[in-house]
Amino acid sequence: MSQKILQRLMSYRKATSADIPKIKSLWEEVFGDANDYINRFITHFGIETCYVCELNSEIVAMAFALPTTLLSPSNFEGVPEGRGSLYKNLPLKYLYACATHPQHQNQGIMQALISVIYNDACNENIAAIFLHPAKSYLADYYRKLGFEEFFHRDHFWYYKEKLLADESIPLHPFNFISPETYHKKRVQKLENKYFINWNEDFFRFINKKEVQLCESGNTIFAYKTWFNNIIVDELLGDMPHEQVARLLIEHLPDFETVNIRLQGNEFCCGLIKWCKTLENKPKNGYFAFAME
Repeated sequence: MSQKILQRLMSYRKATSADIPKIKSLWEEVFGDANDYINRFITHFGIETCYVCELNSEIVAMAFALPTTLLSPSNFEGVPEGRGSLYKNLPLKYLYACATHPQHQNQGIMQALISVIYNDACNENIAAIFLHPAKSYLADYYRKLGFEEFFHRDHFWYYKEKLLADESIPLHPFNFISPETYHKKRVQKLENKYFINWNEDFFRFINKKEVQLCESGNTIFAYKTWFNNIIVDELLGDMPHEQVARLLIEHLPDFETVNIRLQGNEFCCGLIKWCKTLENKPKNGYFAFAME
């Protein structure tokens, strides 16, 4: 069957509860995630955030569009008079778990599915859709679909042997804090930046996903572990990052490296596609918690 005929047979729509078993099956096949995580994700974010492509009663592609906002500085200069409120809290959709069944890849299905999500977002007065490419080569694919670089960060690596040998790095205690407390303090520390403002529910979800939310003095940070590495997804405050790295190595001595990811310019960690109705759009923003 030709690709053109296949495209005519495909339908694109929002998912319903009846689609959950097929969505879970596709998710497991493409990403290999545990069934428990998939269940918790769908329960937490809702099946209504998922879009699917259906062919002959089978779901061959899916993508979740999670609602969030981009908060902007209250003193942003350059906003036309009378338009300031548009830039206080821009509604966005975060694309996650974009998957096409292996037998149907390279047929333009994901491109069409993202187009449906984008058109819906524009019709709903959403400012933009954005995503974090799970692989570097995917960034070029999404650029061809009209996405542009918007979120950047810098990476710093620390090694256990050197951290423990440097006795000049001071050690201060840190505490684990609740998702609600972390969210509140995070907003306060980022109030003069454009940043993705996940709500408290998001932090409750990632906290259950073994992301630890911490505070030391006037600094907050979030970390997770991956193989032999401690990954600090976010660090906000005036504590030097090598000091945070030393604290974590002392706390988790079985790990060999610490990777701290800070706001910066070196690495692109997210792309965005603006709806055409948005004028005077910002040029960059801060995005710390990609779920990939």
